[in-house]
Amino acid sequence: FRNEVRTQLNNKAAVHNAAQLGHQLMVCVAQDTCKGKPIEDPILMKKLLELSDSKTEHLPGLLPFVPGMPVVLTQNLAIELGLINGINGIFRQLVYEADSVSIDALSNTFPSNTQYVHQPLYALIEIARSKIECNLETLQP
Repeated sequence: FRNEVRTQLNNKAAVHNAAQLGHQLMVCVAQDTCKGKPIEDPILMKKLLELSDSKTEHLPGLLPFVPGMPVVLTQNLAIELGLINGINGIFRQLVYEADSVSIDALSNTFPSNTQYVHQPLYALIEIARSKIECNLETLQP
């Protein structure tokens, strides 16, 4: 129950912050599988996205992102670089192929102009306390 409330609060905050900052809301869609194969039936996909967090290993089916939002790493990615479970960061950009985006409404939780990313490639996260020496401004688009 607590995870479901957290997800609802995070969704409302993302919608509010996107509107305040003038950003279009980007929502990552869960990539559900059955016996290792992607689920492609649109009706089944929609039903799975509607399940509560308590039935999906406490992971939301739709995960909104707004540039500038705080995030927390939930697993150790590179201990030697300080990319460890529990470290705070700031979401900067979602990278994805243009053909993996749709505007077909998957939830009435989000505004009608929300873009749904079905296959994100990666997210750029700024982590001030990491041991990586890199400036995001110098990266190529």
